[in-house]
Amino acid sequence: MALSPRIPKKSVRKPDRVAGALAAGFVVLLLATELVLTLPDEGDDPLLVANFYAAHRGLVIILQVLGLLAAALLGAYAWRLRVVDRVVAAAGMIMAVCSLVPGLITLVIAVVADPDHPAPAGVWNALEPRGDDILFVGIVVFAGAVALRLGRSVPALGVLAGLVAVSCLARLTLEIVGKSRGALEAVGPLLFVVLIAAMAVLSFLGILDGAQAPTRRGHQVDDHER
Repeated sequence: MALSPRIPKKSVRKPDRVAGALAAGFVVLLLATELVLTLPDEGDDPLLVANFYAAHRGLVIILQVLGLLAAALLGAYAWRLRVVDRVVAAAGMIMAVCSLVPGLITLVIAVVADPDHPAPAGVWNALEPRGDDILFVGIVVFAGAVALRLGRSVPALGVLAGLVAVSCLARLTLEIVGKSRGALEAVGPLLFVVLIAAMAVLSFLGILDGAQAPTRRGHQVDDHER
């Protein structure tokens, strides 16, 4: 009796809907908090800064708390990525911690703002760019890890992550040398949001799953570790 040829089993995608929901929730919260209110610039007069934050104190505090929640969602998503690639997950956790800094600085300004004593608000407001720099460092680390570790299996994601890393690194470089950041001020953050949104979709579809996880003692990370 003739034996039928062996047909290799197709890899089965395992959607991680929890991871997709965490990433999508981060994107929604981030966009919502960023679009509601425009904060004073770093070079604005301390009295103007103090007056603004005193007048909008409640709203600013609410927005920053939501921003901290968004950072928590980002960190939780990074943790879920450990079954895909542990280096990417670690870089994502670093980025999530870095993303806390700008919001915490803004929260401090909202608390200390006093039009009768505007100096403290002015001092903290001048630190806002440094908080943004820390955030961009975190984004560069994460985007670089995604490009290098996941780019081979998902080339389009690797290209997008590479663009995020390059644009944010260029923005940081211009900031250090004191040059105008121009369009890079908006391009980097926008591409980053697109990157996380794309990764949310890939997680929902199961394209980012444990099949890409590094082996340990000859075995892949089991699903029960998710």
